[in-house]
Amino acid sequence: MLIASIILIVIAVAVIVISFFANDKFSDLEKEMEQLSFDVVQDKYKLERKMKVLEEELLGGSTPIHKSNTRKVSNHQNVSEEDVAISLYQKGYTATQISQFTSTSMDKVEQILQSANLKGNVANEN
Repeated sequence: MLIASIILIVIAVAVIVISFFANDKFSDLEKEMEQLSFDVVQDKYKLERKMKVLEEELLGGSTPIHKSNTRKVSNHQNVSEEDVAISLYQKGYTATQISQFTSTSMDKVEQILQSANLKGNVANEN
C-alpha cells in the first residue's frame, strides 16, 4: 500500500512538472486574436482615410454648401483618429506602434494622448 501511494505521488508530481513545460494553446490563441483585431482595426482605419480622400476629391470643386459639408467630414475624421489612438493606447500599445498603425506623426499621437490624459480619458502610465 505504501509503494502504491509513493508511485501515485511521483506520477502526480511528474504530471505537474510536465504541465509547466506544455505549450499553452490559449495564450497562443489570445495573441493570434489580438493580432487579428489589430489588423482589422488597421484596415478599417485605412479605408476611412481613403474614403475621406475620395470625398474631398469629389466635393473639392463644388459649391460652398458642399465645402462646409467637407469640413464636417474632416472634423469627424479627426475625432475618429483621436478615438483610435486613445483606444489603442488603452489596449496597451505604445505611442510608436499607434503612430505606425495610424500613419500619423509621432508628435500628433503624443499630443492626442497628452490631451486625453489631461481630460482623464486614458489611464495613467505607471
